[in-house]
Amino acid sequence: MSSVDLVVPCYNYARYLEGCVASLLSQRDVDVRVLIIDDASPDETPEVARRLAAADPRVAYLRNERNLGLTETANRGVMGWARADYVVLISADDQLTPGSLARATRLMDAYPEVSMSYGMALMLSDDGPELRPPDPAEAPTRIVPGKAFLRHVCEAGNPVPTPCAVMRTRVQHEIGGYDASFPHTSDADTWMRAARVGSIGVINTVQGLYRWHAFNMSAGYLGRPLGDRAEMIATCRAFERRYGGDIPEFGTWLRAMEQRFGQAALAIASASFADLEDDTWEASLAFAREHWTGFRRSPVFWKLMLKRAIGRNAYIALRQSLRVPGRASLGRAWHDHGMQIGWWPGAEGRAG
Repeated sequence: MSSVDLVVPCYNYARYLEGCVASLLSQRDVDVRVLIIDDASPDETPEVARRLAAADPRVAYLRNERNLGLTETANRGVMGWARADYVVLISADDQLTPGSLARATRLMDAYPEVSMSYGMALMLSDDGPELRPPDPAEAPTRIVPGKAFLRHVCEAGNPVPTPCAVMRTRVQHEIGGYDASFPHTSDADTWMRAARVGSIGVINTVQGLYRWHAFNMSAGYLGRPLGDRAEMIATCRAFERRYGGDIPEFGTWLRAMEQRFGQAALAIASASFADLEDDTWEASLAFAREHWTGFRRSPVFWKLMLKRAIGRNAYIALRQSLRVPGRASLGRAWHDHGMQIGWWPGAEGRAG
């Protein structure tokens, strides 16, 4: 029976901690250990965590003397504590679905070249109904070559819902821990380093529940027009500097990503100009200028220059007089309770 160490960083998530740990301890067909690492939470996390540890010998509890932040707290577990066959990093506000670890470890036991596996996740909101995903004994799987996974990251972004990622512990220790230089994309950086040394297994069923609420680390940047695009480019550039000699195609994929992000930023700048409550158009234009060498050839750029020549107030008044529909808010919620996230590969992978 495979063993899995589960690292649960917790900061001010006492209200979610019991549900998270219950979803880990109830996993079938695997031996699990759980480490709750309290990042100096000011809420009731110590009381809840100590109670959980006292109730089950598989649960351990550590508390940071001071707040270290997510990446350093995570590394304390995945690098300093984990020694099982596999390791999972899961936030205290997320959960695993029944049987998820059995499905992941069965795939990875069968394919030693797979460095990491993941599955789909359902978005879980505080005000939605309780979700009870099924526990299928079997689920479709695919093995994605590392280069194909890296190309997908550049072309479409991070495809891995974090609570669903199962890493070989020896691989985690080989590639190193999470990089604090990338507070919002350290997970994508870790998956990319795993793909450099092995294949990625994908399980086409719901493996985890990803909770969305106002205190998510990602809530801050997802509400901004440019999101985490600048940090994602920095992450991929750092990867290219370190490993581009081994993967020469990566530079081509990265340049295409930068152009795509620049095009998106230019469109955001043009739309933001028409909203007096949105002052981000100049920053978005600067982003496009920095990352897309061909931005001046875009009709969107010249349309924005025409708007600037008319003047912002005059342009908005003109739109209103012509009754041109305005754009939807760029900061609108993009999630729904129960929405499934994750990438299921097509031709990029082979059946597991």
